[in-house]
Amino acid sequence: MKKRVVMVGSGMRAVYAFMPYLNQYCRDRFEIVGIFDIDKGVMKGFNDQLQTNYPMFTDFDEMCNTVKPDLGIVTTVDQFHSQFIVKLLDRKIAVVSEKPVCTTAQQCKDLLEAGKRNPEVFAHVSHNARYAPDARKLHELVQEGAIGKVISVRYSEMLDRDHGTSYFRRWNSCKESSGGLQIHKASHHFDKINWILGAHAVSLQATGALLAYGSKNSPFHGERCHTCSQVCPYRVAYEKNPQSHEYQMFFKFREEGGYTPDLCIFRPEINIEDFLSVGIKYSNGACCSYMLTAQANYEGEDIIIDGEKGRLEFRRARYAGNEKSASDDVHKANTAYASNIILCRYGHGAPEEVPVIAEPGAHGGGDKRIFDDLFSDNPPENLPALEEGIQAVITGAAINESLKTHSEVDVQSLLK
Repeated sequence: MKKRVVMVGSGMRAVYAFMPYLNQYCRDRFEIVGIFDIDKGVMKGFNDQLQTNYPMFTDFDEMCNTVKPDLGIVTTVDQFHSQFIVKLLDRKIAVVSEKPVCTTAQQCKDLLEAGKRNPEVFAHVSHNARYAPDARKLHELVQEGAIGKVISVRYSEMLDRDHGTSYFRRWNSCKESSGGLQIHKASHHFDKINWILGAHAVSLQATGALLAYGSKNSPFHGERCHTCSQVCPYRVAYEKNPQSHEYQMFFKFREEGGYTPDLCIFRPEINIEDFLSVGIKYSNGACCSYMLTAQANYEGEDIIIDGEKGRLEFRRARYAGNEKSASDDVHKANTAYASNIILCRYGHGAPEEVPVIAEPGAHGGGDKRIFDDLFSDNPPENLPALEEGIQAVITGAAINESLKTHSEVDVQSLLK
């Protein structure tokens, strides 16, 4: 018998990540029996894009009572993830949640309590970054002792103009909705660091600012690109491009007052940081220097891991120039990535280049690999668990606390 699945949230991640996988690989084992969203226009776009007619609900409890699902896939706006995860768990319905699992320390505690009430219920997080080939290889090298005990990590994330501005023209630009890039984006990175090290954050101190976007960084601002008359190099015109994902999902069936992902990147409501610098101490004794910038001239990340016996260096970069990518999916821009891992063993002369086999697909092939595990008939024990998703978020929540208090924060105390 097929498992009955509901989509809790029907936006871009649901349509262009989860649904293509389920349709291609799981049609004989899973069936979608309902979709939930507060925006009817987005649900219409969901059905239109997939050429389906799934039952649409704006009331979550009504949907669950009506279709009686076995599994809920949570892809709403971040601030609502925990609310629906808790409801699904308390109904004994299995959960797969998009990251981050929540956005605040209080929500982390709510999820921990829900997990304790329902330990038998399947509850996992789609932390796909750890499934990318480079992350798996770094994990393998560290865990097999290639560099000995880890002493320090330097992690730098660079978002280019395409990718960086995307967070500031969407709901992500309000900290109440996303927790800021330190949660919405960096939960990827903190989960990856935790997994590679086999450790969690103990304490941290952060600094950050809004340096490139927001009303203080432009002489003018509007509300949305499609209602603005200003000549602006950051302007997008999704409403004039019927082939774009954004048009299909948010403009084609938009109802009065409906959300559109072309908000002005200089509007005064923006209250998240576009630059972060964080010093983190880990439970295994390692220290980490973490940096994120959302206004870089190239896209990529640098990871350096120093151990007692050697050093690992990884660099991923995409040089796309200043032009808008031909793709409207910033995770699949049609430019080349260069990546490798350099292993330096102390006293062994020249460094070694460790091959990383590139894989096709979103997030470096991470989506396909994690979905294979999440939707397997026999899921592996090392799937990203709810508790691991919480650890990724609590690090970001501690960053927000440090930014507010200008002091070092005991990360794990926020869960008490």
